[in-house]
Amino acid sequence: DPARARVRVYSTQSTHKTLTSLRQGSMIHVWDQDFSQKVEETFHEAYMTHTSTSPNYQILASLDLGRRQAALEGFEDMNETIRADIAGHGQITADLLICADGAQSETRRRLLPQVQPHYAGYIAWRGTVDEALAPPDLVAFFDDTFTFSEARSGGHILVYFIPGVKADTSEGHRQMNWVWYVHASDDELKQLLTDRQGVLHHNSLPLGGATEESIAALRAGARREVHPHMAALIEATEQPFIQKIVDIVVPRTVFGRVCLLGDAAFVVRPHTAGATAKAATDATLLADTLREAKGDIKEALLSFQSAQLRYGHELHQYGVALGDRWATAS
Repeated sequence: DPARARVRVYSTQSTHKTLTSLRQGSMIHVWDQDFSQKVEETFHEAYMTHTSTSPNYQILASLDLGRRQAALEGFEDMNETIRADIAGHGQITADLLICADGAQSETRRRLLPQVQPHYAGYIAWRGTVDEALAPPDLVAFFDDTFTFSEARSGGHILVYFIPGVKADTSEGHRQMNWVWYVHASDDELKQLLTDRQGVLHHNSLPLGGATEESIAALRAGARREVHPHMAALIEATEQPFIQKIVDIVVPRTVFGRVCLLGDAAFVVRPHTAGATAKAATDATLLADTLREAKGDIKEALLSFQSAQLRYGHELHQYGVALGDRWATAS
């Protein structure tokens, strides 16, 4: 009976099968009319069980490479359709263009050139240590916990286990992951983001880029500022790296038949642990508004934008509040 039928589709896409990326690089596509009523909580619980809030930069880099093989070169709103120029694929005509091209979104820069990242005033030093190579007392101390420690001069550090090679979560094969939020003035930031070859980076300093001087200062600071076990874990990390903490807030997300989604719209602070959930919420919200509008795409996009802006501002303000709270020494 078509009147009673429900669309419930779950699909995974292995990016490496069509574009250049590591084999672990994949995506989940959900179109489930009963998602929020029946499976949303279970789905998110299962998803978070098999993933991590800490990014794997090798996988992300490979996905970026694949994305560039199908890069958006331009688009034109044809009133009732959108025509997009895709590198290597020519022109594509569609009802809607969804731009989910991440925190460094080229589409956002094109549509909203006045919107720039706002530096939050602090960075995240990050690192991982293979469980098998870590001192046994550190493994025992951090195992089966999500550990926080406030730093004496403000900021905080957290430690938790993440899957190891080939997503292995068995004991002895995991990685110990740590993140330490540290104040850095504009001058200090410039120095920290300058790599071993003297090249200044603008958003993050990748694995192997930090200078010996910066790493030595990090380890010395850890011995003064945080719990001894945290300091020992930092000492055991061969190649820590740096993430610049920024906020990006947009005044709008819909432009005719083009919309921004996920980090292409709002970039929120990592304290929220909400970037992945935000992208999923955007996608679910867009699907719901399109279905409820019954073919009126413009009406759907206006409804989508209103709800997306409200949620994005709320999450941004929550991240700023968390950052302000942890920025002050106790």
